[in-house]
Amino acid sequence: MAERSVLLLTRRDDGEATEASALLRRIGVPVHRLDADGLADVRAVHGQDGVLTLDGHRFAPTVTWLRHFSLRAAPDGLPAGPAGGRMVYRDGWTALAQQLAAASPATIGAADPGQLVQRARALALGVRVPRGLVTTDPAYAAGLLPAERYVLKVLDRHYVEPEPGRLDWYLPRVLDRDRLAGLPGLPRGTPVMLQEYVEHDAEYRVYLAGDELHAFEVTKEHPEDIWTRPDEVVVRRVRAPAAVASAARAIARETGAVVGAFDFLRDRDGGEPVFLEMNAHGDWHWFEHKAGVDVVTRAVVRTVRDLHRAAIGNARPAAVGLLTFLGAGRGG
Repeated sequence: MAERSVLLLTRRDDGEATEASALLRRIGVPVHRLDADGLADVRAVHGQDGVLTLDGHRFAPTVTWLRHFSLRAAPDGLPAGPAGGRMVYRDGWTALAQQLAAASPATIGAADPGQLVQRARALALGVRVPRGLVTTDPAYAAGLLPAERYVLKVLDRHYVEPEPGRLDWYLPRVLDRDRLAGLPGLPRGTPVMLQEYVEHDAEYRVYLAGDELHAFEVTKEHPEDIWTRPDEVVVRRVRAPAAVASAARAIARETGAVVGAFDFLRDRDGGEPVFLEMNAHGDWHWFEHKAGVDVVTRAVVRTVRDLHRAAIGNARPAAVGLLTFLGAGRGG
């Protein structure tokens, strides 16, 4: 009988996934990993019985965890050949990752709806979102969305990877109306999200992992400070306000997210939570490090462990020894 194992699809420098995988293996949960920038010599076979063979290791995935599996990370590792064939190679690996997730008894990260879907689901749930438009012409769209200040941001990730390991960042910007020509470096006509700027007195990054919710309050001067001036950003672990926690859980249910990072503001006038966006692959090490905790790492490990056990028909409470081990933190 084939081994039952977690399948992790990411890239080599994914520190969160590396740590979580090590902890899972130490508590007896097998993990097989496939890195997008390490495919050059991989031999893979998937059969009708659901068994996957990777370089001679046969196993049936119990949980397929999609993280940073992007063939953008490895153009230099692509096989030689015509440009069209190399594109098929990229598309084939991308399709395989998505279909393995769809065929797995449990999956994490496959449910990753974009901002339009997230906003629509939040509004349907009665959760406030900033008024916003998707536009290829921000200056024109501002006439349809009157506001004193705006936030302009890309529709997908805030970065691209033109070369393996080199990231180009396109960060959200707070702009007055007379500066809405577009984001620097983007060609004219690029679809972007134009939102009203919401005056707020608090910002929260909330991590959901299974049934657990862990929140951090983030204090910064500019939206891009996390990337451009990280030393100036203050992060502290807090108990999520009830309305924020309720909204995050409701959006997760509606979008099918098992693990995710949610960004909220607290409106300065009425204290109402304002949902900004969700990232199904949101990293957490930076926030944990700033706050001096490792609660998200442990919550993610518990979530993957429980999904794995449920998939093999062994969903039982964790032993005291396991909880003690996970509570010991990275130095334990």
